[in-house]
Amino acid sequence: MSAREEAKKKGFPLNDRYLLRTSGDEMEAWVEGGVPGPEEWEEIRRKLSELGLSGLLEKPEIQENRVVVARGQPPIPGQDGHLEFLVDLSHGPREVDKHRVDLREMNLVVSVRAGTRVVRRVPPRPGQPGHNVWGEVIPPPPTKDVEFNYGEGLRPDEKGEFLIAERDGCLVEKQGKLCVDPEFTLEGDVDWDSGNVRFCGRKLTVTGTVRRGFKVWAKGEVEILGGVEDEAEIEVEGNLVIQGLIHGEACRIHVSGNAHLGSVEYATIKVERKLTVGDYLLQANVKVGEDLTVVENRGLVAAGRVEVGKGAVIKVAGNDSFVPTIIKVGNPPEILEEIERLKEELVLLDEATEKLHKALSLGLKLKKEGRLTPDKARLLSKIQKVFREKVLAQANLQEKIKEKEEALQAYTQHTLQVLDRVYPGVRIAIGRYEYEVRKEIPGPVEFFLEGKTVKSRPLEGE
Repeated sequence: MSAREEAKKKGFPLNDRYLLRTSGDEMEAWVEGGVPGPEEWEEIRRKLSELGLSGLLEKPEIQENRVVVARGQPPIPGQDGHLEFLVDLSHGPREVDKHRVDLREMNLVVSVRAGTRVVRRVPPRPGQPGHNVWGEVIPPPPTKDVEFNYGEGLRPDEKGEFLIAERDGCLVEKQGKLCVDPEFTLEGDVDWDSGNVRFCGRKLTVTGTVRRGFKVWAKGEVEILGGVEDEAEIEVEGNLVIQGLIHGEACRIHVSGNAHLGSVEYATIKVERKLTVGDYLLQANVKVGEDLTVVENRGLVAAGRVEVGKGAVIKVAGNDSFVPTIIKVGNPPEILEEIERLKEELVLLDEATEKLHKALSLGLKLKKEGRLTPDKARLLSKIQKVFREKVLAQANLQEKIKEKEEALQAYTQHTLQVLDRVYPGVRIAIGRYEYEVRKEIPGPVEFFLEGKTVKSRPLEGE
């Protein structure tokens, strides 16, 4: 029997006193017979080395009543391949800081844009081999690789390292596979359970109501089967349909495409293209980039302010209480807002130019009187330069305002058509020109601009 076998089974005698033993896995060796002194240890260590033991200690260690003289090196396990999500899929309140969470941010709808890296495949990392007390190599345990498991809307990159979204949509699991679905239906309300909703894709459907104070931001079409409560905010890059009631002075809706809304009370609405209302607009602040249609059901526009870029067709304007109602057509919001912005800029520029003019006049007076020092002469030169720049900027702004006013004039060809009646208290504007209704006008009637006067005429074909 070899020394190695004896050491493992019954112990191998090193001399008359000490017996060498090894553990069953041969990862540790110890001696029996006492603790060797320094001189004895040197002799024992030399003999152990001659036997082929490796991992010898500098000096014996006492552990669990054993005099350990050598240890092996266990292999270091590697790491299996795994998938690392690069998009947060967790649901629940989002942390604001270490002391607070936002209960309105629940991350229930997880959307990605086309080209987004969704998952990274981390390849397996091999381990490091070890050895026992006899120096034999012990290989590390084998590692496992992992593959992407994906469905429609996702693809791996050329190197197989990342899983990338091929289209805008929501990350969902279908039949055990991760997919990007361009359409998503949120069952129920947008409320404390769902949190605010951010969506990009083809279409988002909400089967319930957007509750007070919650927000929906979407790139794509949105359909809300319920209504929208006060202090809610909806912003849509696409078309919007809301079947229920939109109510509340602090409710804000902005749509870059077309919109079809049920009923609106008090809310602020901006639609960059066409707006159709299924019932009425009451005390609302509405801006429409193109055409407005309110002819279904009550077809009422009463109180509030409505500005329409092109033309409008409504059933009833105002009500029998004669509440003030402003309806403007041929008033494209984008052009009007740009004109206001340019005019505000021009006012500031005028103020700055006036101050420069006063400073320039004073400097020229000093120069004429011969009291201009060299330093003040240099300052006067700078003022003259800046003054010329400001005057030129004034002229440029005035030209831009003129161009916008001319563009606005082209919209005055549009008309307001009222199919049923117009009540007193309604102010109708086409372009820059207004007309106030002082007595009830039966419909169908069309309001149009002739010269600088808003006039009405019976609507032909009705």
